[in-house]
Amino acid sequence: MLDKSFIYGNVMVGGIKNKSWPRMGSKTINFPLSPPELVRDKLSINNMPSLPKWIANGTEVLFSLMMHPVTVSQIEYLDDDLKRVRFSGDLHSASYVPGQVIEFRINDTEFRHYTPAYYDQEQGVCDVLFYLHDYGPGSQWAERLQVGDTTKLMGPGGKMRFQPEHQYHFIFGDESSLGLCSMLKSAADAQHQEYLCLLELAQAHCHWPNLINLQADVVTKSNQSPAQAAVQVLRDMQGNLWETWQRATFYLTGRAKSVQAVRQALIKKGVGAKQIITFPYWADGKTGL
Repeated sequence: MLDKSFIYGNVMVGGIKNKSWPRMGSKTINFPLSPPELVRDKLSINNMPSLPKWIANGTEVLFSLMMHPVTVSQIEYLDDDLKRVRFSGDLHSASYVPGQVIEFRINDTEFRHYTPAYYDQEQGVCDVLFYLHDYGPGSQWAERLQVGDTTKLMGPGGKMRFQPEHQYHFIFGDESSLGLCSMLKSAADAQHQEYLCLLELAQAHCHWPNLINLQADVVTKSNQSPAQAAVQVLRDMQGNLWETWQRATFYLTGRAKSVQAVRQALIKKGVGAKQIITFPYWADGKTGL
């Protein structure tokens, strides 16, 4: 039986032992086994897949048990470049842990992953906050979405997961992280736990947390100095404040260089590596979201 973990990138085309790819023309490929743990760990910006169309078609056939047909049922523009889309469908077999990602096939050859801002398995609804930066095919696909459009939701899965055993949750990211922040805030509130969001945003987007009822410390992002202002915020956390938050789970997402800088700053302040969960959503010079 197929493991229902999220499949991504080159692992997506390598998940079944002694199983041949469905024949398309004269092409047949054999695949080695990828254990579920490896599949989940391979979720990364570096594996953002661009596949030949015949292989992309084959993945939908091979992993059809993890593909959930959904329809765009609601759309709301919270700002010119911030679009909330609700997908509705039968999600009873798609259990979700806050923080996990889902994936969509956005064209004939490419897939993209997103973190839901809201997910209700029983009601069959999933909300995604799309940052419409127009820098890649994912953003362009999201901008074209209209009520009534149909697609397939793949997943959920990934290593980014809410840690309910911890009382404190520290979330770092940027515009691409708003969905994660919203989801982890809801999870922390439901557990009567504490969260702290630190976001680096473009000057024009500094009001975005207010649009989704999110309390966050906001610093202005710098293209030349990734996370410089955010790192300074961490350095300024001293005394009782830091004694409390240094025990937190740290969820770091967004720009890869910023994630790296914040992680290094946390390690220098004595945070254990096992407390830090990283998931870069995009990287300079790579076609991403």
